[in-house]
Amino acid sequence: MLSLALMVLSVVIGVAIGVANGTDHGAWSALILWNACSQILVFGLPAVIIAFMYHRHEERTWLRVDFSGRRWLLALAGVVVLFLLVPLTDWLSVWNDGWHWSGVWESVEQKLREVGEASQRAVELTLKECHPLLSLLCVALVPALCEELFFRAGIQNIMQSWFKNVHVAVWVTAAVFSFAHGEVFAFLPRFLLGGLLGYLYVGGGSLVVNVLVHFVNNAMVVLLFGIATPESGIDPMASLGIGWTVTLGCSIAAVLLMVTTFGKGLKTSK
Repeated sequence: MLSLALMVLSVVIGVAIGVANGTDHGAWSALILWNACSQILVFGLPAVIIAFMYHRHEERTWLRVDFSGRRWLLALAGVVVLFLLVPLTDWLSVWNDGWHWSGVWESVEQKLREVGEASQRAVELTLKECHPLLSLLCVALVPALCEELFFRAGIQNIMQSWFKNVHVAVWVTAAVFSFAHGEVFAFLPRFLLGGLLGYLYVGGGSLVVNVLVHFVNNAMVVLLFGIATPESGIDPMASLGIGWTVTLGCSIAAVLLMVTTFGKGLKTSK
């Protein structure tokens, strides 16, 4: 409830910043900075509050705050898994975007797509107008940290305590994670990413693993939009067009790496 209330407040303030600054160059920097602040308020703060309220003196264990050297190696393995899943993610994106509703739902689909396209254009303009380092901080790093605190250290832990099943907790949280981004026609790729991050949180035993993998995922988007120009010929929204053979091979390799690297952590998790 706190998160929802703060989300409404952050939207209102964000709109006010946009109206007050118009299309000035400074408006984009103000908006991207507010995006980082809203991430902290909406996702980071509630998760930390819950940890301190209900897990006093066990906050580090609950949040899985472990910065030991081995965790960074596991994080790097998680990044490799993320890249191996890029072909499958791309295929899911194309399939999901191809969903079409008929009858009375056709107008709903059109409205949802218009909202999604408007949001995408706003993100693209923001990333192009702001300094790359500011974009990486506010759009890649801060959301990665705050969303992992909220969804994995917060919601997934709660789902685990409710269902007493790791897999149910991971995929329920992944669904909530994907729905929270508000793009119905991009649900499946984010659902897959949420599932990956969920298993990394359990098998890696540290929030560091999740944050680094999530950051790399966000940073790839920031960098693609940053270098995309008519002259470059780069379209961040275009499909990679990778064949099924490569997609299947990379997906199998990702699963094998997950099992061999993070399997022990999954087995020992409660």
